[in-house]
Amino acid sequence: MSQIVKLGMEHRKFAFDKDLPPAATIRSGDTVILETEDANCSLITRETDLWPEFKKIYETAGGCNPVTGPIYVEGAKEGDNLAVEIKRVVPGFARGGGYTSIQSGVGSLEDINGTIQKPLGAKTRILKIENDEIIYKLDNNEEYIKIPVAPFVGTIGVAPKYDRRASFYKGREWCGNVDCPDVKVGSTVLLPVHVEGALLSMGDVHGVQGDGEITGCALECQGIIEATVRLIPKEQSTYLTWPQVDSDEWIGGISIANRGRLTNAMANGYVELAKRMELEYGIPLCDGYMILNLAGKMRVGNGGSCVCRIDRKLLEKYRLK
Repeated sequence: MSQIVKLGMEHRKFAFDKDLPPAATIRSGDTVILETEDANCSLITRETDLWPEFKKIYETAGGCNPVTGPIYVEGAKEGDNLAVEIKRVVPGFARGGGYTSIQSGVGSLEDINGTIQKPLGAKTRILKIENDEIIYKLDNNEEYIKIPVAPFVGTIGVAPKYDRRASFYKGREWCGNVDCPDVKVGSTVLLPVHVEGALLSMGDVHGVQGDGEITGCALECQGIIEATVRLIPKEQSTYLTWPQVDSDEWIGGISIANRGRLTNAMANGYVELAKRMELEYGIPLCDGYMILNLAGKMRVGNGGSCVCRIDRKLLEKYRLK
């Protein structure tokens, strides 16, 4: 019989690391409910608190972009995969909202800093969530716009085989801080297992994020993540090279840029997707690339990551039995 395991924010960690002791142990098919801290550990609560003050954040909290975990999955061994089905994401559960900010040299704007635009000063907005909408007020505190919430899991991953990886970073081996809005309710993320128990961690809930997270800071907030975790033996998996993310409507892959170039992430993602189409649907590789050229879709994460995907309905008649 499956069980539900709950972990609070006291189990926050700042790394994906095979040497971290598990915060909980689960079996395949169990559900986890995680309380997660915001990216800067609740140190930004006023608009006078500036996100760039990393030294203060590290000295006070011990790191940034924490995840809750790790979770040991019984029976998981190197070569297997974890299928993590996202059931529920609640943004801003403790404070009723979160924050966003801007600073020159951070986010996808960093390459144009000082060229297309003048350097920008640091600024923070504290934003409330009301009736599933984010209330963005301007300086006069009267004019505002409403943005629908679209919560997702910003950071998800497993322990890498060798080196410890800070949860602020992302990589093919462990996944990590990819900030892809497609990691949302209804999606399933497929992750590789490198060490016994996998040591799964999740966190960094975002209330909403535009494509590219151009200032490097979405609606950062504390959150609750509910997910069901299933163990998939290597011989039954569709995993190839990159973490995968699927929904009822599409299949896709999470890809990460080499040296920060989004075009590389896109290429990696579509190569992976074309190979999946050949493996799962019998579509020859060259045809797969041409189909993706006509019908592929890409959702940008944080400027260095993306999800490349294709609608299932276009492929179902070709699925191999």
